[in-house]
Amino acid sequence: MYTSEYLARYPFFRQILGETSTAAIHDSLTGLIARPFILRFIQALIEEGTPFAMAIVDLDNFKSINDNYGHRTGDEMLSRVAADLSRYLGESGVAGRYGGDEFLIVYFDRTDYDGIHAFLDGMYFEGDVFRRDLMLRGRTIFSTATIGCAVYPKDADSFEGLFALADRTLYRGKSKGRNCFILYVPAKHAHLEIPTLARRSLYDTFLRIADGFDRGGSAEEKLRLAFQPIRENLRMHRLLYIDAQNRLHDLDAGEAGTVEPADGLLQGGLYAAHSLDELALRCPALEQVLRELGFESVLLSEVSHSGQRFGTLVFCPEAHNLHIWQENESVAAFFLSRLLAQYLEQPTG
Repeated sequence: MYTSEYLARYPFFRQILGETSTAAIHDSLTGLIARPFILRFIQALIEEGTPFAMAIVDLDNFKSINDNYGHRTGDEMLSRVAADLSRYLGESGVAGRYGGDEFLIVYFDRTDYDGIHAFLDGMYFEGDVFRRDLMLRGRTIFSTATIGCAVYPKDADSFEGLFALADRTLYRGKSKGRNCFILYVPAKHAHLEIPTLARRSLYDTFLRIADGFDRGGSAEEKLRLAFQPIRENLRMHRLLYIDAQNRLHDLDAGEAGTVEPADGLLQGGLYAAHSLDELALRCPALEQVLRELGFESVLLSEVSHSGQRFGTLVFCPEAHNLHIWQENESVAAFFLSRLLAQYLEQPTG
């Protein structure tokens, strides 16, 4: 994927090309720089004192793709993503395969926050790399990734320190629900620890959901308070509620009319879609409201308990975002729906 002429612009590769073939430098599956050489390249840049940004890219839910569609589909996805990363990076740096479904990006054009933020943001919104459908072996698979990034020498002046910060921000992105990038900012991330992020974040979110629900008075206030930690930690940005009479309530803007019942969409009490296309066929009134609000993805969760159904919660991610729903988001939606159902089934008066 990288020609010897391109690699030779960097002193590290120019030196080793005299004793190593170009083919040996590349990862055999993806065509990116193989792990040993991308790591040595980063070490060499630090030894030279060359400023750069380093990002760790982790594909979301890749194991489930191998499990559900087979390893050949997984391999094809890795190759497609690698090609897209290389194309998007262009002559601004080098991409390598770190291992499994993880990649490393070394980016030289900008090392300031705004410049790197724009570069990473473009992968999701303008560069046609992530948050898009891939046709792989006859199947359509929605591709997303979580990215953690840090800058040498601004954030760390050693190889180990740089990787630790990038890894930390990557785990922060995973704890926020994946499908995002996190650029290291000392004020936000200096005290984060990976074991804490990995083990405690979802527990703390659920604890805050339950606490907010208990503190609320009316059902609407309970939902508003309980939704706040979901909004902050799981990248859901709007909550709507379809009551038993199919009236749609927007927690931010009040009642929004009557929509179709969503029962037919729900399987096991949930319906998750990164596109509103199916919703347009089954629930066009709801789809129209979501479109008008700027949403392109939706997660529906049935509010029911002991065989009694009270309505449906409608969770929306960031506007204009083809969101791939994660298991922790679905579990949080179910948890809040069950809390509401148990509250509503209690006799009043």
